[in-house]
Amino acid sequence: MPTICPDQFFHRPALASVLADQALDTSLGTSGGMFLAAPRRTGKSTFVRQDLLPEFERRGLDVIYVDLWSDKTVHPAVHIANAIRTELSREEGAIAKTLKKWANVSKLTVGAWGNGLCFDLSQLNLSSNATLADAVKAVSCASQQKLILVIDEAQHALTTDDGSNALFSLKAARDSLNTDPGMYGMQLVATGSNRDKLATLVNGREQAFYGADMVDFPTLGKDYVQWLLERARLDLDPNLSFLVFQGLGCRPEPFRQALSQTRMQLAVHPEQDGLALLQSLAKRGAQSARADFVNTVANLPPLQAALLRELAAEATKGAEVRRTGLFSAAMKDRLQTRLTAHIGSNHGILTEAPSVQNALDKLREANYLWRSQRGGYAVEDEQFVQWLAEDDLGNS
Repeated sequence: MPTICPDQFFHRPALASVLADQALDTSLGTSGGMFLAAPRRTGKSTFVRQDLLPEFERRGLDVIYVDLWSDKTVHPAVHIANAIRTELSREEGAIAKTLKKWANVSKLTVGAWGNGLCFDLSQLNLSSNATLADAVKAVSCASQQKLILVIDEAQHALTTDDGSNALFSLKAARDSLNTDPGMYGMQLVATGSNRDKLATLVNGREQAFYGADMVDFPTLGKDYVQWLLERARLDLDPNLSFLVFQGLGCRPEPFRQALSQTRMQLAVHPEQDGLALLQSLAKRGAQSARADFVNTVANLPPLQAALLRELAAEATKGAEVRRTGLFSAAMKDRLQTRLTAHIGSNHGILTEAPSVQNALDKLREANYLWRSQRGGYAVEDEQFVQWLAEDDLGNS
């Protein structure tokens, strides 16, 4: 049985140690990095911040962390550059001396070939330009430590050309730090909440980190459920409670809510069956969340709703199935079929390319869709895919 942690977080030190070992292992050659995939809201980012980063720091490594999901209004390349810039300013004196060995610099340029977004480094009293790769190398040399760069929700870097170029700059820095004499080395750890989107970063030959290791991040297990039950002081069967947790997709938030509601109900009516209450409240909460989402989709303009449902249906087929083009005749026919079923054959809604593109843009602005810089689209959250698939099945 795990020890109850003194803080609000459930820690997984053994998993952190294993993943750190894998991220740093270069026995089969220079590592291309480690990419961790897990559905959103399953505890991945909390684990990275509370367990994996401290594990790297415990091993005496220089850790830079950037979360591309923290503010989606900020350009992904800006998030990456700001994280590097923060590290630059933290050891300003040592960094300045290191950069002067290469060139006099006053700006940090994000871009694989020295082009793109620039950030003023005038506080260092230097005078030319440096690439993002130069800045990363300077950080490692100044700290005289191996550098670990952790990018949370890394797939968002692919939404812009500058974000993609920033990844190429990071690859250049990694290759230099891992092969040039006198350097301390660098490894990349990236996470993503959609396996198909994250796989684009490691499976596409045109991507910076092609061939990197892809790992399905383990969801929280029975020990987490036991820990929560003890904290809530609920005497419930941990095995049966774990089944409830699994039924919620191993997502902590809805399970915690169901536990909290169960505890309150039992405080007022202690004669009730606690496990039955937990099962009922968890099911009710899941149904309510699903219904709210489905109702929201139903209130979208008809073409947007039809497109979102078609993209969700495509996602259930898996990454290995060739997808139909969004502007193909087959997609046009399927959209017309959905529109006819929803509002009748005389709906009069156009499914030509301009109308479809406008609907895609609106869905992306509302955070229903993710778009790569190459024009590919995917449903933003895997939970959306599951809910729409279930709704389609129920209406068929």
